[in-house]
Amino acid sequence: MWIAHFSSGLVAKPFAPGIPLSVLCLAGAAADAAFFLLQFINLESFNLDTSIAANRGCFPYANDYPYSHSLAGMGAVGFVVALGYKALRPTARASLSDMIVIVLASLSHFLLEWPSHRAGETPPLPPPSSVAASSPSARIADIKLTPYDDRAIGAGLFDHPMLTFLAEAAIFLTGLWVYATFAPKVTRTGYLTNRNRLPKIVAFMLVQQAHFCFGAAPTYETRWVHAPLFLSEVLGSCWVLGKLEG
Repeated sequence: MWIAHFSSGLVAKPFAPGIPLSVLCLAGAAADAAFFLLQFINLESFNLDTSIAANRGCFPYANDYPYSHSLAGMGAVGFVVALGYKALRPTARASLSDMIVIVLASLSHFLLEWPSHRAGETPPLPPPSSVAASSPSARIADIKLTPYDDRAIGAGLFDHPMLTFLAEAAIFLTGLWVYATFAPKVTRTGYLTNRNRLPKIVAFMLVQQAHFCFGAAPTYETRWVHAPLFLSEVLGSCWVLGKLEG
């Protein structure tokens, strides 16, 4: 999933009001950010899969991301985000419960990937290149419990773009409702004092999701074009959502 992952940070805000919303949203999407970073150093990779693209499936890539997209890896990434926040903000008031909320937001990534990603048992992908083989047998298995599992978990919602869009929009908007209803009012001053901010942010996120579900890849170059673009969307979305609170 894509924008649905940011809903974890929105839901987490009432439980950790002292943690910036941008950090909580980053925790929810941290597995994706870690993936795009790890592929730069060849620890993980993804290549455009022409068979998925031909069928108009969402995220048309053959993915090899055993570290960032395993349940164990997501927990580790969340721990890194929590430690990183504490290290960069040593004077900030961050309790143990706040750190646990960050890790749990990161772990929620797995629950949202389960229905959406593709599953299977396949051999490892070749090093990052231009285009992956178009045969379905060439696709790497998606999310796993540990990096070394042979079998992946996934229900394949990505093969149905409209259902994916509707599900992600519903999850994101539900998370936004939880934030707007239960987060302390002092943490919602950003959009309460700037009335046009909330609809603009919602529109930004929905347009982003529409491109994720229905847009075409601009080139076959995944490592140096697609990955930086996706990473920029993740970080940019966290920054934009942070504007809801201030």
